[in-house]
Amino acid sequence: MISRTLLPPRTAAAVLVPLLLLQAFPARAADGQEALRSLVKAGEKAPAFSLVDVDGNDVSFRPGDGRAALVVFWSVFCPLCRELMPGINGFAARHGAAVRVVGVNLDGRRFTGNVRSYLAETALRFPVGLDDLRGDFFIASDPFGVEKTPTAVLVDGGGTVRGAWAADRIREFLSEADAIVSPLQQGKSPGQ
Repeated sequence: MISRTLLPPRTAAAVLVPLLLLQAFPARAADGQEALRSLVKAGEKAPAFSLVDVDGNDVSFRPGDGRAALVVFWSVFCPLCRELMPGINGFAARHGAAVRVVGVNLDGRRFTGNVRSYLAETALRFPVGLDDLRGDFFIASDPFGVEKTPTAVLVDGGGTVRGAWAADRIREFLSEADAIVSPLQQGKSPGQ
């Protein structure tokens, strides 16, 4: 163990912060359990999840049910999420008949009141589940490899990831969303 009294404050912080992060986000691939992964990529099968919303209702995502989906990972405390959420809500309004939008809030049950207030003020047109821990891993965001908020993942009706956009890149998705999802609405994969 490193003693803070032996190191200058900046050096101690440079050593201790990464150690604390490793403890907070353990990767356990060596013992055969699931390890943290990178963000899902086009062509991969999307993971399923089942969460609850702020009222305790089930919010599930089952890829491969024949309907395309946009899964959006966000936080009520993220300024970029707040900025982009109206655009995602607009996407849900335009494409909701063909592309299901599912929100996953990463703030945790402790902040359910904050999430509830935000949902009331924005009147989102899609269900929002609260991500939760199962052991050391988050039920929804870790299998998708989410590292930043907001993150959006587009999944076709067969359950295959067609694209993933994180943080500022969601602006790209929103500006090209109509062209990107048009093939999915026709039951095709983008590029067909």
